Amino acid sequence: MQKITIEGNAAVTKRRLALSLPRRTTVRRYLLFFALIAPAFILRFITAAYPIAQTVLYSFTNYNLLKGTNEFIGFENYSALTTDFGVRGALSFTIVYVLASTFIELAVGMMIALLLNANFRGRAFARTINLIPWAIPTIVAGYAFRWFLDDQFGLLTNWINAITGKHMLAFIDPTGAKLSVILVHVWKDAPFMAIIFLAGMQGVPEDLYEAAKIDGASAWQRFWSITIPLVKPLVITMTLFRIVWSLSGFDLVYGLTSGGPGVATSVLALQVFREGILYFKFGFASAISVVLLLFVALVGIIALRLYRRADVAY
Repeated sequence: MQKITIEGNAAVTKRRLALSLPRRTTVRRYLLFFALIAPAFILRFITAAYPIAQTVLYSFTNYNLLKGTNEFIGFENYSALTTDFGVRGALSFTIVYVLASTFIELAVGMMIALLLNANFRGRAFARTINLIPWAIPTIVAGYAFRWFLDDQFGLLTNWINAITGKHMLAFIDPTGAKLSVILVHVWKDAPFMAIIFLAGMQGVPEDLYEAAKIDGASAWQRFWSITIPLVKPLVITMTLFRIVWSLSGFDLVYGLTSGGPGVATSVLALQVFREGILYFKFGFASAISVVLLLFVALVGIIALRLYRRADVAY
């Protein structure tokens, strides 16, 4: 009887050891996992999470480096955003600027990609020179077009004046200035969109186009029924990237018009630079940054849902 009891206890002990070994292995794997990701997590926290959290905290204060104030004022900065003339003008133009430039870039980039995807002599050279505008630094392109469109010394304005007898005032008229910023932005970044779309088009099987030709489909029908559906996830992804990049950048606007005339071509990112770096109103600039962050987050959520729908559909 005692022997049976001892053997039973030994069996129970073996079972417990057998159960504890996988648990220990799992714990060790989790510890190893956290140890491996800890450096990347700490780096991202220092460079991303902490600055964002600090900006949100500053947005609730009257932090001003010149006045030496740093007191909690609640939502006063956000309330001031609704009445500030510069912020309101920057917000309205930011929406127009981002949406117009992004969708024009998509259309122009798609047309350029279609041309570069065709078979013709010198195609490699055409693909190379296509990237020249995108390779130019944005601030350099802004200052270059500022001289190119200058009402007194600009090359384009002199050409227009010589041909039509009319004097173009691109940067004095608010509408002309807004149009100039949007078109220069398209000239600068549409080639990059074209290269991305070209890479997507080259992944489309030629058999689909051949089968469509045999069925009597026109070039437009082949483009709309084959090319667009297969590159749709890529289009959604690039639209997200272009909107986010356009929202966060102000170097082109700063180099081309400096936000003028007045605040007609000012964008939210430029207002953050002005209020924070030039006027040292860090609390107010942080509030603008938080609003800009919410815009980016909203665009990301919408684009992610569209991308998942497109991914599921295909």
